[in-house]
Amino acid sequence: MKARLLYIIGVSMIGMSAMAQDAYDAANFSQSDLNGTARYVAMGGALGALGGDISTMGSNPAGIGLFRRSEATLSLSAITTDEKGQLGHDATRGSLDQAGMVFVMDQGNRSSKGLQYVNFGVNYAKRRNHLGNASLDVQNLNGIFSQTYQLADLCKMAIDNDYFGGMAVDMSTPYYDEHGNIIKDGIVVDIYDNDGNLDHYDGCGAQSALYKRATYGSTSQVDFNLSFNVSDKFFWGVSVGVYDINYHRESFYYELGTDGNDYNFSNYYDTKGDGFDVKLGAIIRPIDNSPLRFGFSIHTPTWYMMEDVNGASLFYKGNLIDRKGTDPYEYSFRTPWKFGVSMGHTIGRNVAFGAEYEFSDPSSAKYDSRDWDNDAYFVAINTITKETLKPQHTFKVGLELKPADNFAIRAGYNYVSSPFKDDAFRTILYDGPFTETDYTNWGAINRYTLGVGFRFQGGFFDLAYQFQNQKGDFYAFDDQDLKPTEIKNNRSQILATLGFKF
Repeated sequence: MKARLLYIIGVSMIGMSAMAQDAYDAANFSQSDLNGTARYVAMGGALGALGGDISTMGSNPAGIGLFRRSEATLSLSAITTDEKGQLGHDATRGSLDQAGMVFVMDQGNRSSKGLQYVNFGVNYAKRRNHLGNASLDVQNLNGIFSQTYQLADLCKMAIDNDYFGGMAVDMSTPYYDEHGNIIKDGIVVDIYDNDGNLDHYDGCGAQSALYKRATYGSTSQVDFNLSFNVSDKFFWGVSVGVYDINYHRESFYYELGTDGNDYNFSNYYDTKGDGFDVKLGAIIRPIDNSPLRFGFSIHTPTWYMMEDVNGASLFYKGNLIDRKGTDPYEYSFRTPWKFGVSMGHTIGRNVAFGAEYEFSDPSSAKYDSRDWDNDAYFVAINTITKETLKPQHTFKVGLELKPADNFAIRAGYNYVSSPFKDDAFRTILYDGPFTETDYTNWGAINRYTLGVGFRFQGGFFDLAYQFQNQKGDFYAFDDQDLKPTEIKNNRSQILATLGFKF
């Protein structure tokens, strides 16, 4: 047997084609944060039936129909991660989270029946803040598991499929001792028989590994709303949303092999995109002289046009071996439908309670190519997405108490179930550019919120605090026998809203 060192960043780095989308990015881009005005956040977002807050424009558009005076609001926040900043990026960032106006058009109808208000609104909101940091020692390697074995499998698949004409392995000189024994002195070793035919690929177990990641950027939306109040019992509205994605991810992976040699990857992945959706909503007050009301909402998928660029650098024993990057690549992405039901009730002017449930199915998210030559790749990715993700459930509850007319105390809870199946794993295709073999199967998100509100003549000032708790199972690479490393995604946010009524 003879062996040759295979210095690669992954099979496809030899001839990178820019296709870095997968089920884990589909889950990421299909979700949203709890964000908006301080009142909306402090009540856990459970205002779908209560309405009367500009942030309901993006959840239940009928909520704007409950406005009786025009309003303008501006919301700023500071958000921080429990994990300190990584790879040169900060752990805390300021953010413009919301800015909008509602224009109320009183129809002058004071009877109990008929159209009473027609309202129009426009609102900017930070749909998702992609701030995140991670740093951890990869656990349970035990000198047995290693990323190199997954890279070896990718090499084998590439050669079996005649990818790049077999050039992926033609990169180095033989390494063997005087007895003909293989010297595992490389990242991936390709092993040949005595007749010069490729026999198989091999890797080297890891003593230890270190992983770091930083994500940043945001997904923003601007909603245009038209809503109606009919007989002060039936409210309905429609919002057209325009979206912008600006997402960046950097990661670093270091591995020390049992042979005493080490290597590291530095990866980057940048995505930008524009999209739109339509949201429909209704609120019904079914009982005369009762403030009890029920809300219903439907969100179409968001249709995005996306553009990606990504790349990686490989260092072996401290020396740069290879550095590659893609050209920008365009494709389309469609998020799942979303359905919501809600309930709201008030007691006089001093107590308000809301509860809400939302359903979506991230496994129905879909990628499409703008290049017919890549259709087979996206068909495979969409199939993997269905096999990896599952329906997602969101529950919201919120309470507001007013001990005085000009002062309010608020609290809320927001729960989002995991979108990942129990046996989910990242599938890397040999003909894609992925060199990030890591993945995290995130668990449920729990958000706890508190807030206060102050009213003054002509306006209001609200404050909110939000704590997000989430745990996940981190895998540095795919191996069915590797036990995960626990990872956390805990964040805190302080939010302030200034509003004026006119």
